[in-house]
Amino acid sequence: MGKRQPTKTEPPEAARPDLLDILAAGVPPAFATDGENRIVFWNKGAEDLLGQPASTVLGKQCFSVLGGRDLFGNRFCHRECSVVSATREGEAVLGYEFALRPANAAESRNFAVTVFQIFGSRPETFTVVHVLQPVDHGSRLASFLRQIESPKGLDVLTPLGTLPPVPAADDPPLTEREREILHWVAAGLQNKEIAQKLDISLATVRNHIHRILEKLEVHSKLEAVSLAFRRGWVAGEGVHALEN
Repeated sequence: MGKRQPTKTEPPEAARPDLLDILAAGVPPAFATDGENRIVFWNKGAEDLLGQPASTVLGKQCFSVLGGRDLFGNRFCHRECSVVSATREGEAVLGYEFALRPANAAESRNFAVTVFQIFGSRPETFTVVHVLQPVDHGSRLASFLRQIESPKGLDVLTPLGTLPPVPAADDPPLTEREREILHWVAAGLQNKEIAQKLDISLATVRNHIHRILEKLEVHSKLEAVSLAFRRGWVAGEGVHALEN
C-alpha cells in the first residue's frame, strides 16, 4: 500500500522541529524577545526559575522585567544592551553571564545565557531566544544545545538590518480562536496542553496553528508570536485575562 496522503484538515508534519515545540517542554528554561526588547515567549522553565508567570511578563520589555547586572554589579539589562546592539549589526552573540534576583528568591543568582539569533522571512519577525541555566549546572545546557544546534533544526537567515518602527495595531487576519491559541503558544504551552485548556482535540490545535502560519506567511511559531506582538494582535494582559 502506498503512503497515506494528509487530508485537507490534517496539515503535513513539519520537515524540521519548531523551536517553540522544543522549548515548550520547559527544559531548559528559556524566553524570547523581539527587536524592540518585548518578551514574546516565556516557558514554564523560565517561570519556575525566575518566579514570574508568563501572564505578568509577556509583552513587557525584558530589561524592565529582568534587571540583570554583570558580575561586577553594573547594570547589564537596558534598552540598548550589548546583545541587542550586536544582533542589529549582524554580529554573532554566543552567550553571556549575568546576575539577577528571581522573584521567588531572597538573593541574586548567576546565570549563563546562550543566545539564538533568529531572523525570519520578514524583518519584523526578528527574535532572540535566551536559554537560561544557573552557572553551576552547565552540563544539562550543553546536552540540550547539542540536540538543537544542528543546521536542520532552525531557520537562521542573514540579518536584514535595523528593524522598522512598530506599526499601529490593526485588525488581525486571525480568528478569535486563533489569537487565543497564539496567546497560549507565547505562554509556553505545548499543543496538548492548549488542547486540554481549550477543551478541543490535539488535531484541532495543530490545524489552527497550521492555518495561523499560512495566514501570517511565516514558517514557525516563533515568527508568528513575534509578528503578533509587534502588530498588537497579542498582548501580555490578554494572556492574564484568559487565565482569569
